[in-house]
Amino acid sequence: MQGIQYIIDDQGEKKAVVIDLEQWGQEWNAFYHLLLAHSDSNENWLQQPLFLEKLDQSLEWNRNHPPQTSDLDLLETQLQNNE
Repeated sequence: MQGIQYIIDDQGEKKAVVIDLEQWGQEWNAFYHLLLAHSDSNENWLQQPLFLEKLDQSLEWNRNHPPQTSDLDLLETQLQNNE
């Protein structure tokens, strides 16, 4: 089927699927919401407005505070000079 690929184990058993969301996005969204509606798991908190708001705030903070990198060679030289 176009836009759907299966991940198969060494025994030839289908174990996972990769779906082209550009092609099948609406169907996946409907299926996902159906799964959520029938889910007995404790993952419903992931869809709660308070959690989504905090997640948005965290993502915004990460955008405004990019990770810093260190020059390890320079740090090693500085440590050796201080010994």
